[in-house]
Amino acid sequence: MNKHEFKNEIKLLISSNQEGDYWDFKQCHHSNTANLLHDIICMANNRVDRNAYIIFGVTDKDIEIVGIENDPNRRTQQQFIDQLKGKDFAGGIRPKIELISLNLCDHEIDVLIVENTDDTPYYLTSDYRDKDRLVRANYIYTRVRDTNTDINKSADVNHVEYLWKKRFLLNKPPLEQIKNKISHKEEWQQEGSHYYNIYNPEFTIHIEEEECGEDPEFYAYAMYNESVYYKSLEIRCYNTKLYSDQVVVLDSGRYKTPIPNWEFLHFDSDSLYTDYAFKYFIKTDIDYKLVEFLFNSTNHEELIAHRRLSEVILIFENLLEKNEFMNYLKSNHNELDNFIKEDNRTYRRIENNNELASQGIIEKLKTGKALNKILEKFRQNNFLIINR
Repeated sequence: MNKHEFKNEIKLLISSNQEGDYWDFKQCHHSNTANLLHDIICMANNRVDRNAYIIFGVTDKDIEIVGIENDPNRRTQQQFIDQLKGKDFAGGIRPKIELISLNLCDHEIDVLIVENTDDTPYYLTSDYRDKDRLVRANYIYTRVRDTNTDINKSADVNHVEYLWKKRFLLNKPPLEQIKNKISHKEEWQQEGSHYYNIYNPEFTIHIEEEECGEDPEFYAYAMYNESVYYKSLEIRCYNTKLYSDQVVVLDSGRYKTPIPNWEFLHFDSDSLYTDYAFKYFIKTDIDYKLVEFLFNSTNHEELIAHRRLSEVILIFENLLEKNEFMNYLKSNHNELDNFIKEDNRTYRRIENNNELASQGIIEKLKTGKALNKILEKFRQNNFLIINR
């Protein structure tokens, strides 16, 4: 989501003339840090499984924008983070926050984004007091509709149960549970070409040889050896197939990875032809979770192959970043053209009896390298990407 879209969302919430499950209005910043801490914990433990907003500069009774430009208690993002750092959260796991300032109706408002995670419930292990307000140790606070749990009470047992289920993904379908568990390689035991989860043995990953005569894709030529072969991968629960993918084994068997996704760039809306094509992964998708699962970073040869692949394909943090980057490219495609023209490498290692196919491979290699340069610059320019 870019800043314009985010601003429109906040305007819609204000125009609803009410508070809700994941948004709360405050006329000004908190003068009492215990109240602030309580509000953040309630939002982090919300029941709707999404990012939550504390919106400063809007009255909570008549929902009027009054602004916080003259608020003596106004905080920066770092000050909010410092408030959380000094508190004894269970397991040392603290809510993740981001502060965004917006101009609305000739006023400045601040929006504290409390990120949605599976680390619920957030709670303190030591009391925290500021004046007459006390956030109690081992009390679990949440938000139901437009109401926070009272600071002197713990949430109802059914709400507490929901938050623990969320942490252990028990409110998620099996594939979502497996996707999370894949990130914890130490939980998996390998037996030949199969893997099973030691805590949930019904969750298994099967990798089988595949008869496939496909030619190597362009990224294979970024390796020391362009030879490839293919395998099939299945994720199962109680032998029911939940997910399947194709795995390519690169560099004469040194490195295996799910096949990256294609993306095609069309800069001329009237043209039927693709200007450029590239391959990519998104870190939050299950195929990239499998990339990391199959990758042995302690193996030097695998490490080199992984780095070479990453130089010619793109790896996005999330879908929002990918969409923002694609929009950026549409407005700055000359930058891509120039980077590719400046790439004078000869790529002599490419041996192909078809000259046209060889040129296509070289163009895609150059495109991947150029796009990675632009992506790095794009990130350095601090484009607003909000992880939701």
